[in-house]
Amino acid sequence: MRFWREWQKYQPYLYRCCLKWMRGNEMDAEDALSESMFKAWHKVGNRPESIFNYKSWLYKLTHNVCVDIQRKKNRRKNKIVYLDGVDESKVLSLMQEDANLSLEEEEKRNIIAGEIQNLPDRIRETFILHYYGDLSYQEIAEKQSISYANVRKRVSEGRSMLTGELTPYFLVA
Repeated sequence: MRFWREWQKYQPYLYRCCLKWMRGNEMDAEDALSESMFKAWHKVGNRPESIFNYKSWLYKLTHNVCVDIQRKKNRRKNKIVYLDGVDESKVLSLMQEDANLSLEEEEKRNIIAGEIQNLPDRIRETFILHYYGDLSYQEIAEKQSISYANVRKRVSEGRSMLTGELTPYFLVA
């Protein structure tokens, strides 16, 4: 059948694309490729001749599947643990998706929020209190019963960790 010949012809290429889009995660890339195959098979149905450029069509379909998978993963990761003393409505408004954001800006926000959630607990809590809770270092020190210097160190460590993790995403070539 034509669909299977075309799929097998482009499968290695599509896998490499999935691997790139899924940031090197082989399991996610394989899942995305499998989902793409099923989606493509169902869309083509009994009319494989309706597709004029299989490579381009499969590329676009596979890319969309990868973006959908990333969005689902980011939604799960981006749940913020609210801390006492932080104005939840302020955090929500800062983290809430703005309908006017472009896809690229939304993806950047999701990447940043995901990386914040990956910070160690003690650093993440202090970081969120400072940046999203707008608390001063002194207020955080009192709230967490730690020294002012320790607050500064944690915020600095969080910033350094995020810079290291986020630099590959935001470098301009």
